[in-house]
Amino acid sequence: MRWSRTLVPTLKENPQEALIKSHRLMIRSGLIRKLASGTYSYLPLGLRALHKAAAIVREEMDRSGALEVLLPALHPADLWRESGRYAILGEDMFHFKDRHGKENVLGPTHEEIITDLVRREVRSYRQLPQLLYQVQTKFRDEMRPRSGVIRSREFIMKDAYSFHATPDCLDRTYETMKETYCRIFDRCGLDYFVVKADPGAMGGSGSQEFVLFSDAGEDRMVKFAGTDTVMSVEMAPRQLEGLALSRSSAPEVRYRKVHTPHHSSVEGVAQFLKKRPQDLVKTMIFEVPQEGGASRLVGVLVRGDHEVSEYKIKQCEPGAHLAGREAIAGLGTAFGFTGPIALKPCRLYVDEDVLRLKDFVTGANEPDQHLVDVNVGDVAGAGHDIVVGDFRQAVEGDRGLIDGKAVDLEFRTAIELGHIFKLNLRYSVPLKAHFLDAQHQEHPMIMGCYGIGVNRILAAAIEQHADDKGIVWPRAISPYQLTVLMLDPKDELSQRLAGELESSPKLAAAGIDVLVDDREETAGVKFNDADLLGLPLRVVLGPKNLKNGKAEIKARRTGETRLVDLTALESAVLEILPTLR
Repeated sequence: MRWSRTLVPTLKENPQEALIKSHRLMIRSGLIRKLASGTYSYLPLGLRALHKAAAIVREEMDRSGALEVLLPALHPADLWRESGRYAILGEDMFHFKDRHGKENVLGPTHEEIITDLVRREVRSYRQLPQLLYQVQTKFRDEMRPRSGVIRSREFIMKDAYSFHATPDCLDRTYETMKETYCRIFDRCGLDYFVVKADPGAMGGSGSQEFVLFSDAGEDRMVKFAGTDTVMSVEMAPRQLEGLALSRSSAPEVRYRKVHTPHHSSVEGVAQFLKKRPQDLVKTMIFEVPQEGGASRLVGVLVRGDHEVSEYKIKQCEPGAHLAGREAIAGLGTAFGFTGPIALKPCRLYVDEDVLRLKDFVTGANEPDQHLVDVNVGDVAGAGHDIVVGDFRQAVEGDRGLIDGKAVDLEFRTAIELGHIFKLNLRYSVPLKAHFLDAQHQEHPMIMGCYGIGVNRILAAAIEQHADDKGIVWPRAISPYQLTVLMLDPKDELSQRLAGELESSPKLAAAGIDVLVDDREETAGVKFNDADLLGLPLRVVLGPKNLKNGKAEIKARRTGETRLVDLTALESAVLEILPTLR
């Protein structure tokens, strides 16, 4: 391809709205252009890189035995209500009514749609297992789209879904998908970690993330020093001192009620009372589903500057989720002002750090009211069933606990590349996706789910490999593998050599795509743009070297240069490129 015949609008300056490396470089190198907040157009080079990444994904998914399908992006809202996720995702989905008055959503994910398809087509255990995947555009109404294509409102995902008759069969497919994902990210040239994860709104169990450490990441991770173990701050277990709180602890009852008008947040209350956030105790109420459709409420106490770990609560109370206003009112409290004193007796999960506090602040269970000078004895004497332990997210200064040993925690931010889940019966039960076994007994199908953010592969590669000059593409997903710089586009020898490389059958057979910079630009502009685009290998056709029967070859990643005879130019490219990552 000739540069003069394609669209590569490079920029010298960083765009103001781009705050992270990959976003800046994707715009500057002409890979993408912003249409609106969280939506981007892919230009020719960006689309080539995207297709390269998607091709690797497809090749490895096909190798795993998965079958490709294409599901609608337009979903009837009733299907999401049937699964129970309509309210959970809520405003994260794009909603609209068609001309017939029926409500639809643009698909943020496709568990409901694939389950509906399979429940219509699969009836017998003889048809199982099924492993289906697609590469599809997803839509999420992000409140604050940011970081370019890493967190956008419209994005491309590979999502796969498996259906099984037995848990053992799911386990085998899950491991196959884990191995498949490792091959995909290895081929894309990424350095990543496999992390135990919380299934979150997807439901189910047995979840793992594939993450890449980056300052541009939004997920907080901890690495356990001296090991290869990485976990999210939500899941990382902390070393505890073994402090205990019993009902025999004597209440001090020195607390008093204070008026805190219009202040319910930790920050607002702390500022109003001239306290620090760590001088407050938050009381979060969770709803726990019970058999028969009923539920019960539990409370969680953490220090004001800490965050509750929903994952750790779910380990104690399976299915627990944050309670809504109506449910919270059932404990005799006011939303935003909940506290453990004068709260209807319930089970309280108290994080150990709370036991170290004295004279702290809690909600008074009345609007615009808080209690000050509360102590742990007052909480113990309030009639609750109290469990002390590790119920918050890890923070700097914590020590982690792994295999019974305490180790330091190294905190990093990470980009999530992929996520695999054992959904089990999360969707097959509410959507009635059943099969008949050999005895003609009906059972719900056991499911798995496996997703990769295809756009994120590009951004993650740039975040991990770029330098101060521009992108340094991994060879497998580079838009082109070779760029040929014609410093004098009118020179007949340069034209002949560039044409031979561009149309070389041997290079084509080796999968080497060639971009020829034939622009009427200065050498400085061409060198700068070549560094910015970051294609793996560069051939420079300059007058001085050409007179001596030579051409320069340079590897973008290492900066290593080599002068080669013009007659050996093609063979040198074939020799060098496969050695580049």
